Amino acid sequence: MILVGEIRDRETARIAMQASLTGHLVFATLHTNDAVGAITRLLDMEIPPYLIASSLSGVLAQRLVQVLCPACKVPAKPAADLCANLLDPTASRLYQRGPGCDKCHGLGAVGRIGVFELVTVTSKLRSLIITRASEAEIREAAHSDDFPSMFQDGLVKVADGQIAYDELMRVTEPDRPRADELPADPEPVPPPQPALVPLRVIPLN
Repeated sequence: MILVGEIRDRETARIAMQASLTGHLVFATLHTNDAVGAITRLLDMEIPPYLIASSLSGVLAQRLVQVLCPACKVPAKPAADLCANLLDPTASRLYQRGPGCDKCHGLGAVGRIGVFELVTVTSKLRSLIITRASEAEIREAAHSDDFPSMFQDGLVKVADGQIAYDELMRVTEPDRPRADELPADPEPVPPPQPALVPLRVIPLN
């Protein structure tokens, strides 16, 4: 097992990739916005796509959010965008930060909890990596394989009353809609036709 503190340059990335190909289990960190961004980050470091596809097993991304104090948190009215994201808003226990109490030392929060996103490199993703597909195409393929995003994992904790929705929005972004979820383009409106005005011909004597 090999632990790499952080991959910052091409040489470190190449050494880690080569070590994984020789049978070593390599753990490393990268600074990216999400799990899929780690793949494009390695491509930006000019690591050959075939090397990434053959050596990368999975990527785990995480963000830390504050946990609501169970003693002083107060019920929250769900916002319109939150209702659109939750599967069943009526069955959710939604709370927001309270005024603070002795248990949380007046902070309204007690500690932190992680929201995670795990992407396992499947054969479909390996094919996209080899063909240098865009980050949007890789993300769409990963989410179509039922890999929940950090935002979706955070929504589970929001619905369970562990964290506040505004705290989730502070550290993550809502998922971009997939291509099949985008609204259809409206039908083009034909330009207005000029009106025809009849003319009366007056003969000249």
